[in-house]
This record gives sequence, C-alpha cells and structure tokens, in this order.
Amino acid sequence: MKNRAFYTFFNAELKLAKSQIIAFSALSFIIVVLTGLLSIKALFNSTDFFESIGLVIWLMIGIAATNVAAGIGVMDFNKRTGLLVLSQPVDRKLIFLSRLFAAFLIVLLPITVLYISGFGIGLLLYKVSIPNIFLSYGLAVLYAFSFTAMIAGISAMSREKSTPLSFGLTFAFLAVFVFAIFSKFIGVQPWFFLPYGGLAISSVMATPYLMHINPGNYFFYYIPYLNEALLIILLYLIIFAVLGIFYYSRREL
Repeated sequence: MKNRAFYTFFNAELKLAKSQIIAFSALSFIIVVLTGLLSIKALFNSTDFFESIGLVIWLMIGIAATNVAAGIGVMDFNKRTGLLVLSQPVDRKLIFLSRLFAAFLIVLLPITVLYISGFGIGLLLYKVSIPNIFLSYGLAVLYAFSFTAMIAGISAMSREKSTPLSFGLTFAFLAVFVFAIFSKFIGVQPWFFLPYGGLAISSVMATPYLMHINPGNYFFYYIPYLNEALLIILLYLIIFAVLGIFYYSRREL
C-alpha cells in the first residue's frame, strides 16, 4: 500500500514536469555548445573549459532545482486539490518524499546532459576527457539532491510558491557576490552557504586541483576542501529534508 502510494505521487510529479525536463535538458546542451564556441573564441585551454562547464553545472542545479521544487511543499495548501490529496489515508511524509525524489530525478536529467555533452565537446576540442568526471558527477548528484531538499523544505514552510522560488534563485545567482563579500571584506570562508560546498563540482575538474585560497582579479576567494564540501552539502540535505517533512506533515489547510 505504501509503495503504491509513493509511486503514484512520484509518477504524477514526473508527468507534470515533462515540459520542464525537456526545456532544461535542451537548455543544458545549448549552454555547453555556447561554452565550447566561447572557448574557441577566447582561446581557452582545457582547464579553463572544464572549469567553465563545472560552473555552468553548479549554476544550472540551483536554477533547475528551484523551479522544480518550489511548489512541492506549498501546492496542496493553496489549491482545492489539496482537499482531495490530504484527505486520503496516505501518510503525508510519503507524499512529500515521493515528490522530493521525483523533483530530484527531474533535476538530475539535465545535469547528466551537461556532463555527457561537456565530455563530448571536451574530447572534440582538446582530445582529453573531463578530469575527475565521476567524482564531479557524484558531487553534482549530491548537491542537486541537497539543493532540491532545501527548496522543498522552504516551500513546506511557506504560504506562497514565490517565497522558495525567489529564495532559490537569489541563492543561485548571488552566490559569487556572497563569496566576494565574505572572502575579501570579511575574510572568512562562507562554510554556512550551500553553493560554497557546491563549488567542489567545478574545482575537482581543474588540473592541478585548485588551492584552498585562490587569488582573483579583484578579490581572493576560497575553494572548499572535498571533505568540507561534502559536510556542507550533507548538512543542508538532512536539515531541510527533516524540516520539510515536519512542516508538511503538520500544516493545516
């Protein structure tokens, strides 16, 4: 019974997101091609190209996860369908988790497209494959799950879909400015910031591996150690998954 309910909500979420899957996958491929053209124009070496692909993956995860997961926790409390869904004899935790895993899978597909197309164009342009591709992919999978859980958890605590949507997009797009402020002006590494942990996706592609503290044109910036990145990502995943389940299970219509 529980498995059937889980897969029912899981499949329903996937069907609703077909257009998003296609759009993000197509966008991912186009961005990699454009990055390849930029690499030719700007005379990038292979390290520059792969680091750029890593940053594209890092940014795309935030954008895709935000758009897909923003409605997970709030959708049943702002629509009449919630009266039907939440009145069923199904554990709310099961509903939330099924939608969370479906959203994660939706985000994972365009990320996989990014790696495959980046791998192919890297071979075409530089005759070398992405360094540490499996390590980077593993980090991207974990980061995608964590970012999705964060947005879903915020959604479960929100009254409107716009709240997790604006929060996630701000997190994704303003990450570089946050790094600049905390690195240059405050002089601390932003270990409390999920995208900081996600930077490891790109940094492990560099050969040689980037230093912990890197000089920039206008400011120096930190790169997380691998174990540090994993800890940040896992903490966000656990905290927001628990918060999401807690609030979704106890909210009233």
